[in-house]
Amino acid sequence: MLDITLVDLPGITKVPVGDQPSDIEARIRTMIMSYIKNPSCLILAVTPSTADHANSDALQIAGVADPDGYRTIGVITKLDIMYNAGKFMPHRLIPLRLGYVGVVNRSQEDITLNRTIEYALAAEEEFFRSHPIADRCGVPQLGKKLNQVFILQSGQALLKLSLLSPMTEMILVHCINTVLLGLESRIGATSDSLPEELAGYGEIAH
Repeated sequence: MLDITLVDLPGITKVPVGDQPSDIEARIRTMIMSYIKNPSCLILAVTPSTADHANSDALQIAGVADPDGYRTIGVITKLDIMYNAGKFMPHRLIPLRLGYVGVVNRSQEDITLNRTIEYALAAEEEFFRSHPIADRCGVPQLGKKLNQVFILQSGQALLKLSLLSPMTEMILVHCINTVLLGLESRIGATSDSLPEELAGYGEIAH
């Protein structure tokens, strides 16, 4: 079974506020790099659609840790307030090997009105249904992409280890056949409870 840890890192603060240290930006950058420089780390570079992607802090620092883009997925938020969501094509400006996924999270109004995660997912699905980019957008699509990447990377790591000896190869092939190939179906079954599980993590701002 895969051992996966999700780390929600802070955005980069450029101007110290209150009692924050004067070097707050440098400290945050150092902390972020301490996580994403790990070769086994998959980076979700989150950027709002309304921002200039060429100046995105998330994409910039991800590019430092993963210059070839093998470990980075671009996540573009707030597509519902973008002038023309159908022109969602950041890959032309900053290519990533794992591509981009657009999402629509709950707005502050949704949170104030106590609208549920289930409501937000349904609204997101309805929004993308009317756009030509629906096949690569939405929280469910992001989940599928993560599943595919994790399964692929795990299989590649096991196959690299199999070079150690014929006996190791035989054992690892057995593990792949009995464990890894069944992982995707188990993840799919687990994803049915995703809305309820997400609701348990608290509010998600737009």
